[in-house]
Amino acid sequence: MNSFFPSDIPESTMNNVRSGGSITTPPNEDFNTNSMNGSIQQILNDNLGSFVVCDFLIGTENMVHKEGILYFVGRNYVTLYEEVSMTYIVCDIFSIKFITFYQPGRRPRNRPVVNNGYRQNGTNS
Repeated sequence: MNSFFPSDIPESTMNNVRSGGSITTPPNEDFNTNSMNGSIQQILNDNLGSFVVCDFLIGTENMVHKEGILYFVGRNYVTLYEEVSMTYIVCDIFSIKFITFYQPGRRPRNRPVVNNGYRQNGTNS
């Protein structure tokens, strides 16, 4: 059986994957500076651990949503943890058009069943 991972991946990385640990992220950046004051990065970083739904504009008219726990914020990306699939998704912060924050312990209700960001009827969400 072929290995899923190439042979040149460091053993420490493989141990992290095998142990089911979280993904590796760079050191936290300080967004509480004059240049980042009021930025989307600062807002997101101040709300790490919140359940969010992010709506992305892909191209000129396709909206795709991703939801999960806000795990990490970088200067040009955000990482969400998807509880159901126990996966992490890294998203381009500049494609985000709307972010919905939920109260602790709350999740969206009555949302259509979504597969890869699209409703089952083929239209985007």
